[in-house]
Amino acid sequence: MTDFVVTCLVDNALLWWSTLDEEVQGSWKLLRQAMVSEYGSRFCGGSGEEAEDFVRAVHRKAIDEGKPRDNGWIVTYAESCLAGEALRWYAQLDLDTQENWKKLQKALLNQYPRGDAGGPARNLVPTPPAAASLAPAPKVARRGRIRVSDGNSSTPHYLSKVLPSHNRLCTTDSLTDALELEWSPGSDDLSTLSIPG
Repeated sequence: MTDFVVTCLVDNALLWWSTLDEEVQGSWKLLRQAMVSEYGSRFCGGSGEEAEDFVRAVHRKAIDEGKPRDNGWIVTYAESCLAGEALRWYAQLDLDTQENWKKLQKALLNQYPRGDAGGPARNLVPTPPAAASLAPAPKVARRGRIRVSDGNSSTPHYLSKVLPSHNRLCTTDSLTDALELEWSPGSDDLSTLSIPG
């Protein structure tokens, strides 16, 4: 699992991963804990179960930080974790709900009820007048490296961008010497890899 996760990391996340000790890099459980600690919880909306998980994660973070009764800290942290549909929904809430964790928690669980069909509940929060439709977001090029594993070494190796005199591919354990690839996800979920120049 960790090998797959590492193939999905790019840019700063990949550099962050390279600073972790080998035990964390090789264990999915430890890597997952490190990722949650580094990047925090994120809630984009979705199912009721995801909303419940988010509320529990906010509670755990408040306890871990020694702030389980600090309403201001909790709502500020929760707001920083919202993205996408959940952030847009949150922005519509009245200030009293935004600034009160008990009210915000209740509104969140009402908006995303348990056992729903995967979408937010309708008509629980007044909706603003219809806005002009937005153009689709541009596709963003992604960058990464190809990790090579022989199963025996705990040190990560990558395809090298340096070709030796015999012109064969080789590996390196140095991120700066690793071959960097770029791709743009296509509409049909196929991608073309290219080497940035």
